[in-house]
Amino acid sequence: MLLASYFDYGTHGYPPKVARRLRATNITAGAVAATMVVFQLVSPGLPDWLTVATIVGNASIPLLHRFGPVAAPVALIALLWLHVSRVILEIGTSDGIYLAFLSAAPLSILLLGLERLWIAALLSIVSIALAAVLFITVPADTGVVTPTETRINFVLNLTLNATVLFLVIAYIARIAARAEEAAERERERSDLLLLNILPEPVANRLRDAPGDLVADRYQEASVLFADIAGFTRHASQAEPEALVGFLNTVFRRFDAIVESHGLEKIKTLGDGYVVMSGVPVPRADHAEALAHAALSLRDAASGLTDISGQPLAMRIGLATGPVIAGVIGSKKFFYDVWGDAVNMAARMQETGLPGRIHVTSEMARLLEGSFALTARGPVEVKGKGSSETWFLVGSRKAGHHAIVDEDTIENPVDPV
Repeated sequence: MLLASYFDYGTHGYPPKVARRLRATNITAGAVAATMVVFQLVSPGLPDWLTVATIVGNASIPLLHRFGPVAAPVALIALLWLHVSRVILEIGTSDGIYLAFLSAAPLSILLLGLERLWIAALLSIVSIALAAVLFITVPADTGVVTPTETRINFVLNLTLNATVLFLVIAYIARIAARAEEAAERERERSDLLLLNILPEPVANRLRDAPGDLVADRYQEASVLFADIAGFTRHASQAEPEALVGFLNTVFRRFDAIVESHGLEKIKTLGDGYVVMSGVPVPRADHAEALAHAALSLRDAASGLTDISGQPLAMRIGLATGPVIAGVIGSKKFFYDVWGDAVNMAARMQETGLPGRIHVTSEMARLLEGSFALTARGPVEVKGKGSSETWFLVGSRKAGHHAIVDEDTIENPVDPV
């Protein structure tokens, strides 16, 4: 507990990244002080006052954090210089203590960080220069210690500095590995968010080229607009939890259906639901695939009840034709589609009947070979005038007749 308090001393109040380096400084200072104490215990005689002052100075390094994140690391390296230089001048270079200058270089980078790389580089240059000057100018053996003591000290110094270098590199490697793992988790999270917002091919394009504009033209695609009949009237009287829960239940079921048909949900607009077929991945059977999905959505809705407890009825509109698709915005961006086919699908939904799938004449032409259709007759379409439209009844494989002509349709129940 006391040791942990020493390692953490003075680091509070700093950003986490800086606090980690200051804690490493405390650990290093404590280790140096402890090592010097061990050396004195195995050495004959009592330590002089300079040695005691150096030990106390190293142990007191954490007190310097109050002066900023640079003071303690620089003081620690400076004390290392002074102590090693003094020992070399007294006993020579043969015991290998000069190796501590090499440890000072990576320690400088570790304790100061890359944002103060120039200070760490300066400290490293001074360390190397001191080692070179002392090694050249000071005799290998001044005769103060015996050859046996010299050999023992050399082994201890070599072991100590190799341990320091190993721990520094291991610490940096550990931080780098954690950063890589965090970056990978963040990338997976961002990829998942992109896939929840955008179609997978579009998400991949944005991930691989974030700055590129996503804008594509599709000559053949089909669009579905769906809307809950009577929703606005009931929603104004509903409780928020009931309203959101109801929509969540409906659209989660719809999402599963759309995914099972291999189509792309584009967005929800209140109680509206928009699906594309042939976008962003073109497909030759875009109309047929969307028709099957529309029938599944209609059938799924018929088994649900609305907020008021009445059977749920959807108005569904289908249209086909060229569209443009792309990603809009840089914040809260979204993938959307534009074109006459999109507008016509919206108009088919607006002018349709509850429980029916209302389609344009172009869509009916593509579907007539495989699906049963009912002619609705001319419908006034905003921006288009009077247009011939049809109701999609079902798949011919399900036993429906191909096309039934009717002058007008008032009954919202599908004929069979």
